[in-house]
Amino acid sequence: MVTLFTVIYSQNIIIPAEKTLSVLPTEKTLFTTHNGELYEWSDVKIGAGGFVTGIVIHPQAADIVYARTDAGGLFAWNPVNMSWKQLLRGDNLPEKVSYNIESVAIAPSDPNILYTATGAYTKTDEKSVISGNLLKSSDRGNTWQVLNLKLPMGGNEPWRWTGERLAVDPNDSNVVYFGSRLNGLWKSSDGGQQWSQVDTSMLPLGEPHPETDKRAGVTYVVFDPSSGTVDGKTKVIYTGVSGKGIYRTTDAGTTWQLLTQGPESNLVPQQGVVNTKGELITTFYKEEKDPSGAVWKFNQVGWQDITPEKGKNYSPVAVDYNKPDTIFAVTYPMSPTGIYRSDDGGKSWVTLNNILDKLPWWPDWSFWTITGGIAISPFHPGEVWLTNGIGICKTEDGYSNQVKWSATVNGIEETVTFDAISTPKGASLITAIADFDGFRHESLDAFPLRSHGGGFSTTTSLAYSSGDPNFIVSVGANHHDPQTMRAGFSRNNGRTWQNFASIKKGTHPKDLVFGNIAVSATDPQNIVWQPTNSKSPYFTKDGGNTWNRINFFEQNNISSNIHTHLWNRQQALAADSTKEGTFYLYHYEKGLLLCTDNGGETWQIVNQTLPKGVWDGANVKSVPAMAGEVWLSFKDKGLYHSSNFGQDFIKLPMVEEAQALGFGKSAANSSYSTVFVQGKVNGDSGVFRSTDLGKSWVQIADYPNGYFGKVRVVAGDMNVFGRVFVGTGGNGFLYGQIKSSSDKQ
Repeated sequence: MVTLFTVIYSQNIIIPAEKTLSVLPTEKTLFTTHNGELYEWSDVKIGAGGFVTGIVIHPQAADIVYARTDAGGLFAWNPVNMSWKQLLRGDNLPEKVSYNIESVAIAPSDPNILYTATGAYTKTDEKSVISGNLLKSSDRGNTWQVLNLKLPMGGNEPWRWTGERLAVDPNDSNVVYFGSRLNGLWKSSDGGQQWSQVDTSMLPLGEPHPETDKRAGVTYVVFDPSSGTVDGKTKVIYTGVSGKGIYRTTDAGTTWQLLTQGPESNLVPQQGVVNTKGELITTFYKEEKDPSGAVWKFNQVGWQDITPEKGKNYSPVAVDYNKPDTIFAVTYPMSPTGIYRSDDGGKSWVTLNNILDKLPWWPDWSFWTITGGIAISPFHPGEVWLTNGIGICKTEDGYSNQVKWSATVNGIEETVTFDAISTPKGASLITAIADFDGFRHESLDAFPLRSHGGGFSTTTSLAYSSGDPNFIVSVGANHHDPQTMRAGFSRNNGRTWQNFASIKKGTHPKDLVFGNIAVSATDPQNIVWQPTNSKSPYFTKDGGNTWNRINFFEQNNISSNIHTHLWNRQQALAADSTKEGTFYLYHYEKGLLLCTDNGGETWQIVNQTLPKGVWDGANVKSVPAMAGEVWLSFKDKGLYHSSNFGQDFIKLPMVEEAQALGFGKSAANSSYSTVFVQGKVNGDSGVFRSTDLGKSWVQIADYPNGYFGKVRVVAGDMNVFGRVFVGTGGNGFLYGQIKSSSDKQ
């Protein structure tokens, strides 16, 4: 049981909640190794932590709810165990697809049919177009077919919070529409097998927005089920087109017309819904600097401006299937006073007083964030679902003016991971993540009580002193404002933290932000910090009171291209786990390993034979309790091991790819730490374990807990043999352990 906290925004106070939240079990997966061991995989409980961009509820079948995310995949609600299930898994897809979900659609006439669109970005940094995927399931997401329409998707771009671009005709489930960002509106008449583009002279592509070069395009498609049919197909359909307006067809998609004499054309249509009276309610966004968005209604009379409050942008909107005049509208971004309800079709509005039963670690501003979607259950009066930048909330009393929302995220893990450590005789797991710092996990199967810093901050690196595992260092900041630093140390194994003195005094070097950090095995005051953005590293011998720039690279006419970008998977720095003042640094551009044995004052190039050019995915790790033992992983260039402080390396012959690397407790018959690798060994891809310095490997997972998203972190448990933690690029951390292992934590 974990205690929830209630935030009553209308009174601006925080009080303990009246109830507690049982931590419900999530699905576990099993993997049988070639030597007969049974590995059990599960999520490390955090509780959402990412942007849930949309939510849809089936209008005809009870309790069918789907939620899409910008980085974590597509989830289905299980009302029996009150948890969410990931629908895009390694065992139910014919190929890997993106976990960045652009849209999701149900078929109103067939609850088994489900469509989704996946793809992170429409273009690369080089402006090359990237194609996403459309998927179809005929069994509620248990299995999938990849369809042949390949268009650029932007599931992690601006405008990912707009309405559903995918829509299925409620009268003919073979008719499917997809509104794209760059290529207009597309239609299929055979259940998604063949597609054709709607003539752009009738329905345009959309205009760019001044705030971003990422296009919104066609932002939503909605049917009017009450409009009747033509040849069995729904007559009236509406689409929102960025910078152009709202378009309608009254002949089942044969022709399209712009609806005039309504909202300004320079507004971006956000979301649209049609009630059972055949009225369209649609929301609009203008600009961040000019939040003159709106809510409009269109019916037989024409357009009506029903905006709840001027001077705000709006996005989520929902209507009650059973009460067509009941409308919910939400501002973008969301605020505690930005959720409105109308019970008379928009003639008048109530500003809801919102009470949030949040997870303990969720910040107090959890209701003051980017907004995703809102949906009303047609089967449970008063049940309303709301998604935002941290997760999903649900209420059972949506018709009240004081609404209690409860965090409803069991089974959804959506954090982006950066680092993880397991300390001997301490916490089994301490993590670093994007946006919400990271956690000291007292239990792997319960939501944490608090984050490291309690605010909006990204932690990119953690390290502990081998001689004193209770001393841990971390680096992080608000990645929207890197000078808002949260970097420092803990003396009590991550229970509490304090910033480095240089930050407190205002003398902290401005280049010293994000990146990697390491601390001496024998002297916690001796720390080396490799910042990001290709800046030179620094060292301190007074615990971060003062920092000294390492000038080795300038003196030797070598660039400082070591850690290039915040979001890259780079662990370029490590401290030797035994020898005093010894640190290792990998220079990807030159393929060099550098070493210092005096705490960072002077450095030497000890090896020039390592692979070059691995700037995203290189890992430098020292073996616990063994001097001079260094391992490096280089993605598709393999895995390397040195036993003499990096002077000589051998390449592990069976390891073809090593995406991430970590060490854990040694086996009973071994004095050497267990090595864990995520990559490809002997032609097989997955997570592997070795207890004999890489001479042999045991595969312990293909897709950890079913996920096939990018792996960013691997760390072994220093207290439980065989247990390993895997950090992902959008689904938090997973852990695997031998099923018979003691579950001490």
